Amino acid sequence: MGHLTLTNKPEEDEKMNEVLNKFSYVEAIERAKELSASLRMRPNLGEELRHQPPETIQEFISSGLVRSLVPSRWGGHELSWKTLADTAIEVSKGDASTGWCYSLLLLHSWMLAFFPDQAQADVWKNNPDACLATSINPSPDSKISRVNGGYKLSGKWGFSSGINHCDWIMISAPAPVSEVGDETKVLYFLVPKNDLKVIDVWRVIGMRGTGSNLLQLTDVFVPEYRTMELEPWNLHGISPGMDLNTAPLYRIQLSAVMPVTLLSVILGATKGAYEIWRDQVIGKNKARGGGAVANLTHQQIRLAKVAAKIEAADALLHKSLELVESGRLLEYPERVRLRCNYAYCAEMCTEAMETIYTSSGAAASSESHPLQQFWRDIHAGAQHTAFNFDWVGELFGKLELGLPVKVEY
Repeated sequence: MGHLTLTNKPEEDEKMNEVLNKFSYVEAIERAKELSASLRMRPNLGEELRHQPPETIQEFISSGLVRSLVPSRWGGHELSWKTLADTAIEVSKGDASTGWCYSLLLLHSWMLAFFPDQAQADVWKNNPDACLATSINPSPDSKISRVNGGYKLSGKWGFSSGINHCDWIMISAPAPVSEVGDETKVLYFLVPKNDLKVIDVWRVIGMRGTGSNLLQLTDVFVPEYRTMELEPWNLHGISPGMDLNTAPLYRIQLSAVMPVTLLSVILGATKGAYEIWRDQVIGKNKARGGGAVANLTHQQIRLAKVAAKIEAADALLHKSLELVESGRLLEYPERVRLRCNYAYCAEMCTEAMETIYTSSGAAASSESHPLQQFWRDIHAGAQHTAFNFDWVGELFGKLELGLPVKVEY
């Protein structure tokens, strides 16, 4: 897959400067709503391509949203996790796969802010709009070896959402055994996309437009300064970038916030599906016997129940964000509580979507119907390991009951 280069026309550069000079949470929400409306003008394009079209990524960049969590010293906005969540919700009302890629672009920019300064400069010095992907799933035969000045990587890494439109990739893998012995040490490696091959394998029933393809690396050298150890940051809030980027935005562990990026997409897609369903109920007549579907008591009750679940999920997400944005590192029990909240929100959204779909009649099964796509995308998104409630629920239960647990994130 060739490298995608996106450039603005002179009039777009002028518009970009205007955006950057006045960017705020309110402006970000308005831009996200505009993006969502634009997505509705080209439905199913991402599904057909199995990745995001270049014009969508260009809109991310031209809107200024892609810089939302980039440090101000690199030309970013340094906004907030609430900004990420609420803009992702708006974008995902138009298309879940697009929301997924959008939300992850913001997350990955935030993650780069924790790397050493030179790594940040490699990416942002000449391009504050650089797009980044990640992959944390190395194949069993992948090899990481220590060499003079850094590491060499070979093997395959899976599920790299949005890789088609990205410039850089953060790859996660265990450190070489020769370096750590019996201990476990997980490293992130920052790699330019030109150093790897993208293998097109993304043929799935949901989130088709994310292009979450496979990466292949062959003897790729990564200098020491483009690596970062995960555990000190994730458990103790220690990373090279935290001494450089000192805003409260960069005082939180990855495990406490990563699911926010994906949950916001699921919630936004559920809201989008609800709005379509509600409007269809208002304008629909029964196939037999006539009369408006809106007059059916069971439809009214189902609407009420779905609306309540969506509102509850939204409230729980934003209550969790208050803790995330407290400006302090979170203790392990707090992070587990957050993970439970996120997983339960995703569960409520899938339940709501199930009711929406099963209450929409046979027409909703048509390939051209937006509800079947939302139904597939929401279920696929909620399958992410971040929303495994049994796992995090067990951890929470043990902590609540005073039983021993192994601290893993």
